[in-house]
Amino acid sequence: MRTAKSILVGVIAFCALGASLVLARGGNEGDNASALLSKAGIGLAQAVSAAEQRLQGKAVRAELEDENGTPVYGVEVISGTKLTDVKVDVKDGKILSARADQADHESREEEREGEGSED
Repeated sequence: MRTAKSILVGVIAFCALGASLVLARGGNEGDNASALLSKAGIGLAQAVSAAEQRLQGKAVRAELEDENGTPVYGVEVISGTKLTDVKVDVKDGKILSARADQADHESREEEREGEGSED
């Protein structure tokens, strides 16, 4: 339990540092991140908590994302052996979607295909 909390704190700190670096760089990326953050009504930690509670799992990654001009928090939650990509509304913490992480699914498919092609 202590390890999971340590990992979560590390993920949140890493994301906060990344957001700070993007803002410090200036330019279009900094302007975009600043605009996204200005629309946020909740913090990253609240988004992580909402995603974890919804899926009864633990967050392994979280970041502020731009979904076609709409700011959302993207949180990857692991529950058992399932990795789920959760989109959380930055305004109120409402879960917008929860889908199996596609990159994780694709890598498993490639592994299965590779096993069948060996002689």
